[in-house]
Amino acid sequence: EPCSPQQAAMTAASGYAKAESDSDSDKEPESNKVTQAVDRVLDEWFVMGLHRAGAKKFIQEKICKEGDDSCKRVRQWFLLRMNGRSWDHGYPMMCRAADNVPGLRSHPVWPREAMPWLSGVEAKHSEILEELMAARQTSGSAQLSGFQPYRDPLHAGAEDRIAKDGLGVEGVDRGMWNVLYLYLNHKQFHDNTERFPKTMAAINDAFPRQYSHAFFSALTPGSHIVKHTGPSNRMLRAWLPISGLDGFKLRVGETILEPKVGEAFVWDHSYEHEAWHDGAETRFVLIVDIWHPDLTVDE
Repeated sequence: EPCSPQQAAMTAASGYAKAESDSDSDKEPESNKVTQAVDRVLDEWFVMGLHRAGAKKFIQEKICKEGDDSCKRVRQWFLLRMNGRSWDHGYPMMCRAADNVPGLRSHPVWPREAMPWLSGVEAKHSEILEELMAARQTSGSAQLSGFQPYRDPLHAGAEDRIAKDGLGVEGVDRGMWNVLYLYLNHKQFHDNTERFPKTMAAINDAFPRQYSHAFFSALTPGSHIVKHTGPSNRMLRAWLPISGLDGFKLRVGETILEPKVGEAFVWDHSYEHEAWHDGAETRFVLIVDIWHPDLTVDE
C-alpha cells in the first residue's frame, strides 16, 4: 500500500536511528543504505568534523523522533535529499532548488497584515538614513565607502555580463548596482557594521529572526537589474526603502511594485524578480533577510 511522504520520512528516519544505534559489525544492509544516504546529504552541504557530529546527533534526536512535529518540514526535506530529489512545489516562477523546504506558505509579496512588526522597522528609517548619509559624506581618500559592485557567480546565459575585472557576473545589463554588506551569508563585515551601530541595532531588534544576510543596495539612475531568483524559500526578504525611490520599480513574479521611501515590505526572492530605476537619484534600500515565519526554532 502506498505510504504518505510523512510515513516514508518516518520510515527512513527510523532506519537511520536504528543504523546509528547498531554496531558496525551488525548493521543490516538496509540500515547501511540509509546511513550512506544521510552521509551523502551531509557531504552535499560540506558538513565536516564537529559540525557533522552535531548534525548527526540532531538528526537522531529531532528528525528521527516519531511524533515530534517540531522538525516536520525539515524531515520531509531531508528525505527528498536522501533520495537525490528536490521539492516539486508547482509554483511556475519560484526557483527549482535543492534548498527549498516543503510545505512553507508562499507569496511573491507578503500581505502587510502577516508582518505586524514592519511598523517597528519603519520607525527606524530616519536614523538609518542619517547613518547612511553620514557614512557617504565621510567617505574619501582616507576611508572607503564600503560599497562594492554586486556580483553573481558565473553561470550559463550570463556570458555577456562577465565583469571587466573578471570577478563574477554583473547583476545589471545597464547602469550600476553596488552593495554595502553588513552580513553576507552569516559572515559579519565588522569594518562596515562598526560604522552603522543604529542600523545594526535595528536589524537585531526590529527584524524577527534575521538571517545574518543584510546589506545596503544602491542602484544608479538608468539601471536595470536582470531577472533572476534567490537560492531558497527558507528565507524571506525584507526591504526598508531609504531614499531615491522615485522612478523605481520592482517585479516579483507577476507583481510589479513601486516602493515608497520609509514604507517597509516583505517579499519572497525565491521567485523570479527584476528591477528598473528610471529616477534622477541613486536609489538606496536596506535589505534584511529573515527566516521564513513558518519554520520552527528547531527547523
